Amino acid sequence: MSKSISAGVARVNITPSVGFDNMGDYLRLKPAIGVGNELYAKTLVFDDGENRVALVTADIIGFPEDLVKDIRGRIEQLTGIKGRNVLLSASHTHSSPAITSKDKPSREYLVELAKKIAGAVYMADQNKQEVLVGAGVGEAKVSINRWQRTPTGVRWGPNPDAPVDHSVGVLRVDKLNGEPLAILVNYACHPSIMGANNLLYSGDYTSYVQSVIEKVYDGVTALFSTGAGGDVKIAVLTEDGSQFRYTNLEDCRRYGTIIAAEAIKVAESIKTKPIKRVSARTKRVDLPLVSLPNPEDVEAELSRIKKQVAELEAQGKDAYAKRLRLEWAQRTLTALRNKTAPTSIPAEVQMLRIGEEIAFFAVPGELFVEVGLKIKEAMGLPGSFVVAYANGYIGYLPSKRAEEWGWCAHDDSYKISTRPANFSGRIEDVLVAAAKELLSES
Repeated sequence: MSKSISAGVARVNITPSVGFDNMGDYLRLKPAIGVGNELYAKTLVFDDGENRVALVTADIIGFPEDLVKDIRGRIEQLTGIKGRNVLLSASHTHSSPAITSKDKPSREYLVELAKKIAGAVYMADQNKQEVLVGAGVGEAKVSINRWQRTPTGVRWGPNPDAPVDHSVGVLRVDKLNGEPLAILVNYACHPSIMGANNLLYSGDYTSYVQSVIEKVYDGVTALFSTGAGGDVKIAVLTEDGSQFRYTNLEDCRRYGTIIAAEAIKVAESIKTKPIKRVSARTKRVDLPLVSLPNPEDVEAELSRIKKQVAELEAQGKDAYAKRLRLEWAQRTLTALRNKTAPTSIPAEVQMLRIGEEIAFFAVPGELFVEVGLKIKEAMGLPGSFVVAYANGYIGYLPSKRAEEWGWCAHDDSYKISTRPANFSGRIEDVLVAAAKELLSES
């Protein structure tokens, strides 16, 4: 057998202390009251003798840009692996600790998280062995698009007729004797079965995808990366199928087990083989926004929000969420008047290549499913993986179809960010072109 690349794997528990740190997302601003599933960061390091790359998955809501810089810097200092060769993938579980600034994260936890992830990469790098690698794809029909088209635009709700990607992508890494060392699963769907009322730390369904695989394969490390599921949820629906339900760990277990079972089926069919090389490429792209708002409209909105904040505070109620929108309106109005408001946002995309047939394309936002499907088609490899929520977090990245349906005009979640407007569906062409370019260079 010809010599192959080497790889190492490691994991670290990243569950915060209960009762101290805020839960992430939904602007809950409340600490967890318990642990439904332990949270982990897991890593694979690949080395072809000239290049080393690290792939990290973590049970968190996202990786803000400053956290990415901190982690990559620590990894480079500890291991010598270049920061641009590190792919940081968040599962985007909505039951993780606060990470982004809007949720008021614990600075102490963020520092410890960066140290633990860098340490896991160091451990993996120290324990490399020659490996065989392969990839395959299965299917798990448990997800559904979460936006409905109406005559006046879009509304939130399950849409069985809209695009979805049921593919279960599997990367298998074996020891030279054929025993599995690591199995990575990629699935394009929000880990949000449990909603805003949940105060238990959990990876949601992704925790069970990983734990089931690790029970089947003794000694294996299972990793999970979320694909282009920005507009997709697990189909936990009301009896008539008209609305989503937010439930509990039992549904997380049920759907996670279904996906894990398919991943195991795929893993059993993969014929791993020697791989000669690995590489990583990054590129800064400009992602276009929709048309900027009129200053007069923003000024009117600013006036309304000021009144709402004053009313809430006079009633002794929490005005934090409104204050975030107030800050957006003030910042946006100033930028519009000064003609400094951006019409696009720079972002890093990354291509991590493993041999000739496997590649991971990473995007720092909530990528809509149709864009992910087109990227995978453009990549055209047997093992084409699209990883969202990676190496940063910049918000929703819609498809052209979503913008045509009116999603960009409907959604106002960007008004708690620094952007003056939503991203445009034109990001689709930018990202597909970037994937093609980076693949050709790798």
